[in-house]
Amino acid sequence: MKKSIFDSKSEKEIFKRLKTLWSQYVDVFPQIPVRNVISYSELEKFDNNPKVKDYLLKTSFDFVVCELDTGIPILIIEFDGLSGGFSREGIFYLDNEPEYDQYRKLKMNTKLRLCSQFQIPMVVLSYEECNLLTDSGDYITILDVIIGDAVEKSYNQKNSKKYLKMISEAYEIGGKEAAEMAELEIDTINEMYNPIKRKIRKITEKFPRWPMQIVFPKEEDGYLQGSFSLKLGLKKIENSFHSKKLLEFNFKMRNVGVFDNDGIFLFNTIGEYCLARKVERELGFDGKKWQIRYDEAKWSN
Repeated sequence: MKKSIFDSKSEKEIFKRLKTLWSQYVDVFPQIPVRNVISYSELEKFDNNPKVKDYLLKTSFDFVVCELDTGIPILIIEFDGLSGGFSREGIFYLDNEPEYDQYRKLKMNTKLRLCSQFQIPMVVLSYEECNLLTDSGDYITILDVIIGDAVEKSYNQKNSKKYLKMISEAYEIGGKEAAEMAELEIDTINEMYNPIKRKIRKITEKFPRWPMQIVFPKEEDGYLQGSFSLKLGLKKIENSFHSKKLLEFNFKMRNVGVFDNDGIFLFNTIGEYCLARKVERELGFDGKKWQIRYDEAKWSN
């Protein structure tokens, strides 16, 4: 009997889902040998330890996400469902080494170190990042937001020279303020290549109003948590400013990501997406319904 290329049923389901939802934006390939992503000659030079070389020549990446139709990797994904491990900024975190694989941590960190050296983004995730976010009221996971972020970063990197020229020319014409405006314009351009952020904009631009959502979450035991709110109005009461909170969304996630601060950016994207979907469900786009909720809300600081 032939063996499946997938290590588990969950891994197979994740691949099917990614192929279904992301096929128009990226190509996703399962179980790609490391030597197909990093050349044999580069693997030979990577580490002098013969056991490390042997491992890398024989092992595979669970999923390789590539630019559409080019085969150029923009993200490596390792699924660690049974062990529940995850990575942040090139370091693999695992509470307990599993008995069935006593070198799990060493293997994952070797892959992460390899990808870091060759500047290929890699992240390790488990069920927490691949399960549906039920609060979104949509078919979305943290993994989806990570892939959207990878697409955005890839586009930014491909156009870095053009963007640098835009900023330099803006500075020559209008100084620091003009350069900062150019940077904001570049951010807006890049975000349009992120399907998740594009969906947020598509929803929120129909609302009567949409305040900027930037939350600096608290971190505790490796988790980020915070609250996103639809706040409107501004009133000074007893020397402090108050507003009216129409709706709120509380969110908590593991601090995962490829680069430093990725977790915070992912947290904000997911939080805004889920809040926007909640507002869409409960208030919709009717200004009268918004006004009724606003009139019923109390002022708070």
